[in-house]
Amino acid sequence: MAARVLLLVSSVVLLILALDAGLLRLGLDYPWPALAGDHGPLMVAAFFGALIALERAVGLAQAWTYLPPALMSIGGLLLAFGVGQLGTLFLLVGAALYVAVAAYIYRLQPADFTVAMGLGAALLFAGDLAWVLAGDRPWASLLWAAYLVLIVAGERLELSRFVPKPPAAGRRFAAAEVVTLAGVLLFPLAPRLMAAVAGAGFFALALWLLAYDVAWVNLKRQGVHKFMGISLLSGYVWLLVGGAMMVALGLPPAGPVYDAVLHSVLVGFVFTMVFGHAPVIFPAVLRLPLRFHPLAYLPLVLLHVSLVARLAGDFLPDHALRQAGGFWNALAIVLYFLITAVVSAGGAFSGRRGE
Repeated sequence: MAARVLLLVSSVVLLILALDAGLLRLGLDYPWPALAGDHGPLMVAAFFGALIALERAVGLAQAWTYLPPALMSIGGLLLAFGVGQLGTLFLLVGAALYVAVAAYIYRLQPADFTVAMGLGAALLFAGDLAWVLAGDRPWASLLWAAYLVLIVAGERLELSRFVPKPPAAGRRFAAAEVVTLAGVLLFPLAPRLMAAVAGAGFFALALWLLAYDVAWVNLKRQGVHKFMGISLLSGYVWLLVGGAMMVALGLPPAGPVYDAVLHSVLVGFVFTMVFGHAPVIFPAVLRLPLRFHPLAYLPLVLLHVSLVARLAGDFLPDHALRQAGGFWNALAIVLYFLITAVVSAGGAFSGRRGE
């Protein structure tokens, strides 16, 4: 229990550091300027890498599976405190071991959804390599984005097993995976073309999730289940937007389009997935009762509205609007985690158990 709590707390610290680095990249004056260049590695390689690996370790309940989240947490903290070379080594080794965990999960349960999550784990490691060895930030960012998309898609595929689907649904999911993988892995060979291919894969996965995900069933329920359904479905819309922009505009190495494309996926899609799953994941990790409070809708709405403002700032262009959108993105995320932590712990908010 102590190890789970420590790893979860370190993940939250990494999230705060990653958000701080993101605000610095937007040109906002925050107190840790050395982090500005490490926003992506801290957010994806460290925070999301450790958090998702921790979720897997809790489910497997085997001591060795806690090594990946521990190493990625340590690596992220070393990176944040200026010990860059050692930090990147810990991140790489942690990601490699996480691939081993994903392979072990597939051996225990060979299925289409464990394949998707295993491919996602491999893309995390590939993204780390592209960042550390090739120094290719756009490619690393695309690999990391695809890691998170495939992890989420695999989890939702698992949960949708009992939703009635046409026989072709499985083939469509697999085809979308293949298109996504082709785009992200071949990106350096033809960045404009392969970004469009990867975007088409994201778009196809979003369409699949909107068509077949069990989240639609949750909309008919109340409390935490309805909140989860709204979060997930709104996130799939953002994945559609990000995929469509990649098809139309590609993924430049920097600038407003780069910002708009990546944050449509990583904020609009990924963080709404976090919002939708956190009411279940955090209590499971900490062995606490499942609790929910309607205040959780406030940061969810704030996240969407501020992301629209951020993208408007990208395309107008209006740097001040882009900065404001980014600031409120970060505030929405912090506010949501604060509400979730207090409610899960049965604190000041008069939450109720999810039904």
